[in-house]
Amino acid sequence: MKLIKPHTKFIIIGNADEQHSINDFICEDDIIIRFNEPNTSCTLMADWVFIANGYTQIRHLRINHQFFKPDTEVFFRYSKEDIYQSCYEKIALHKRIKYRWRFPKWIKKCNLDLYKLNIVPKEIYLQTVDMIMHSLPSTGLLAINYVSDRFPNNQIFLHNFTYNGWSGHDWDSEKKLIQQWLDIGKLKNI
Repeated sequence: MKLIKPHTKFIIIGNADEQHSINDFICEDDIIIRFNEPNTSCTLMADWVFIANGYTQIRHLRINHQFFKPDTEVFFRYSKEDIYQSCYEKIALHKRIKYRWRFPKWIKKCNLDLYKLNIVPKEIYLQTVDMIMHSLPSTGLLAINYVSDRFPNNQIFLHNFTYNGWSGHDWDSEKKLIQQWLDIGKLKNI
């Protein structure tokens, strides 16, 4: 697990196609953050991976470890209890019960138990929901908000973000919020 130092930069890489390499921009102490199934057009290895682990996602999401470093940390959107209590999505009771045993089996099947596992804190999730007024923020926005909340003195850089993808996210609100943060210098594009 990497230590976060005062000069550590967070490089958050979206899943759009790589337009230009940023390899020369990366330093050894920087934290590279990727999502779900990282786009292979960017070959940077992840220090942290944020994964959407909802009921439906774990049935379809494949985890490719080619972009995981040996000491990568994994951050899940939800805990088993979040799903069981239907904290963020309305899920039928029988599916919530299945999830309690299906999720640990999925972790083992995907070999995610080889890494340090974390859950995005509930307060970060709810704060992100409030910021965009939408119940299902993207995994990328959750990661950005998590880093900016937990490490406010470190620089955060975005790369390969296009603000489109799965139709369940409010991409327009997310893009507007990110642009506000870019305008005030909270984030920077590379």
